[in-house]
Amino acid sequence: MTIDRKTFYDTFRTQFHPTLTQQQVDGYSAILDYWEASEISDLRWLAYVLATAYHETGQLIAPVREGFCKTDEGSIQAVTKLYTKGIIKHNYAKPEANGNSYFGRGLVQLTWADNYKKMGQTLGMGSQLYDNPALLLDLGISVKVLFKGMIDGLFTGQSLEDYFNATKTDWMQARKIVNGMDKASAIADYAQRFKACLA
Repeated sequence: MTIDRKTFYDTFRTQFHPTLTQQQVDGYSAILDYWEASEISDLRWLAYVLATAYHETGQLIAPVREGFCKTDEGSIQAVTKLYTKGIIKHNYAKPEANGNSYFGRGLVQLTWADNYKKMGQTLGMGSQLYDNPALLLDLGISVKVLFKGMIDGLFTGQSLEDYFNATKTDWMQARKIVNGMDKASAIADYAQRFKACLA
């Protein structure tokens, strides 16, 4: 299904903000390209995917490290700080035996070693994401993770189909696809504005 890019960007400028960086355009282009190459046609799905990436990347629409840190060490420190303050129950950024840390990376913040393993295998990459988690900072790989995780329910067991189907449109509860109800209201609002950009 082809998305009219001019209409998308013209409407985006009225729904969100008037200017876009080249990095943002590249990110949106990668997401829309993937969508157009797929067999999926439900624009609610695409709107919610875009809203998720918009939120998870702090509007950058580029793969990021957790905490928007510039280095792995920065992200490890950021997650460790949350753990020591009791904000999170587990320090999932603590380096594993292989020396890698599996803090959040990408257009959607993939965390935990097992999830890196599972996602890599699902994408046909074998152990590559587990062996080299920085690959999630690659835009093309990150777009695949974003879509595959949300369509197949690989992040939480919940999928786009559960919230957007022939009998249901639930912008709010759809946040459970990625991360409980964290910031669900804001993301629901973004999603409906993205749906207007796609109409």
